[in-house]
Amino acid sequence: MSPYLGFLLLALACTPLAAQTSAADPQQQWPLLQERLAIVDAAAGEGDAAALERLQARQAMLALPEVRSRDRAFATSIAELRVSTAESALKVAQLRQQLLELDRERDAILLEASRRDAEMARKEAERLRLQALAREEEEALLNADAALVAEESASAGAALAAKDGELARLEEELAALANARGDDLVSLGGSGKGRYRLVGTAFLAGKATLQPEARQSLSQLGKRLKASGKAWSVEGFSDNLGSEDGNLTLSRQRAEAVMAVLRAAGIPAAKLSAKGWGSAKPVASNAGKSGRAQNRRVEIIQK
Repeated sequence: MSPYLGFLLLALACTPLAAQTSAADPQQQWPLLQERLAIVDAAAGEGDAAALERLQARQAMLALPEVRSRDRAFATSIAELRVSTAESALKVAQLRQQLLELDRERDAILLEASRRDAEMARKEAERLRLQALAREEEEALLNADAALVAEESASAGAALAAKDGELARLEEELAALANARGDDLVSLGGSGKGRYRLVGTAFLAGKATLQPEARQSLSQLGKRLKASGKAWSVEGFSDNLGSEDGNLTLSRQRAEAVMAVLRAAGIPAAKLSAKGWGSAKPVASNAGKSGRAQNRRVEIIQK
């Protein structure tokens, strides 16, 4: 399109405005146009919004005083068109800036929403992890409690069995005491060394307390052993009823009770020692009462 044709079209578009203002002095419109352009410049500030359109409007306004009187109406219409164009261009620029800010705000909202979704997902994952951990700990506690109950039940069962064994032995010793005949202290020969045996009936049932008759017999034996000048080992034994810890304790206590009588009879402490063997070293089978009665004993053995 040639510049002349464009100018002609612009002139035709502005013809109604020129017709409206031709009746009045065009110079009366200049302050209003100048004020409108100043408002546009103030709104644009130092930015470059509608810079070209504002420049064209400013040039058109500067050219008005130089226009001949007969052309002022047309020039004023052109200036008014330039100012309107600058106003429209500024509005478009402002709308574009608003649109850009809205896009940025939308992007920020989407980013924040994404961040919040990620945070919520992280918190949910952490909650599930803690829930699973709590469940595992609860199961571990339940298993530990079950194991503890089973262990305590087993211990209680073992303790009950040991107690039953001790009661059975006590009953057997009581029966043996009731039926006891003859000496509780016998001499064992054939080993080349002195060896004496004190049977279980020499003690109170289930205890390390000597019967009076047995204490008297041991006192007499102690006097003879003192005269020999030899050293002696006092060793206690039990049957296999009850717990082995209880058997060891009882056999040791009975050996110590015998050793105390021998020391009282005058045998030096340096020549005496005491030891408990528990159910070890039986001299008969523990399957029957008779065998168990023989295994409940204290032996005094020459070293």
